[in-house]
Amino acid sequence: MKKILNILLLTITTLGFLVSPVQANEITYYYGDGTSGTTPPTPAQAAVGGFAVVNPETGVVHGVITGSIEYFGGNNRTIGAEYMGCSAGCLIVQQSTATQNGNVVGFSTNENIEVRYDENRNVFKVAESNTTQSQTVIESSSNTSVIETEFSVLRSGRYYEFGVQDFRNSNGQFQMNEIAPPQNTSAQISATTKEFVCEESSIICSKRISNNSTTLNEEVTSFSGRKTSEQVQAQVVAEAKVKIREQISLILSMLERWIIE
Repeated sequence: MKKILNILLLTITTLGFLVSPVQANEITYYYGDGTSGTTPPTPAQAAVGGFAVVNPETGVVHGVITGSIEYFGGNNRTIGAEYMGCSAGCLIVQQSTATQNGNVVGFSTNENIEVRYDENRNVFKVAESNTTQSQTVIESSSNTSVIETEFSVLRSGRYYEFGVQDFRNSNGQFQMNEIAPPQNTSAQISATTKEFVCEESSIICSKRISNNSTTLNEEVTSFSGRKTSEQVQAQVVAEAKVKIREQISLILSMLERWIIE
């Protein structure tokens, strides 16, 4: 399954081309490949992208820099000085092209995710911890009240992969493929049913305009590791989780790659 994420990471280091006035009618261009000249850069010389700074021993992505695709695009360059905790000699690996607006974005390890580079397969792997998905089902509604059940799936980890992203005709949304997590990845399913009350009006009551609510029912079931869809359904039935059972198809779709095929 593909997942699209908006990345708001701002790059810090720019390695492109510079323009320097020399004489009244002459301009010197310093290109990304380290050379210079008096002619404007070609599209190839001007093209930049996002490049991951990768620890060659662990594969961890410490940061992302902006650089010349012509110069760095072969993934055979290394960083010249320590950068965001990665020492001199760390690999420079392309993650993306610039967007149609010239912006450069990238993915690196932070407090919420771990990003690693798999050199053998030339892909980046992203691990998110403690992720929650929620879906709301409206049970009934009127001008004065609405009953909704919110279903939530909490997982101890979700895992994705992506290759080099071509953003030349987009605004920089990463497309990732979710992959199956380790066997011991836990999951918790919950269902909370609430009634929201509104002052009678000509429009249908909703949670947004409600001024009062009451919790009618709560259900929770947990799994210490991945299960098949049959095992999930069997546990839900055995524990008499009525609301979860009613929406088991929705729950299984939310669990996605966590389910053992």
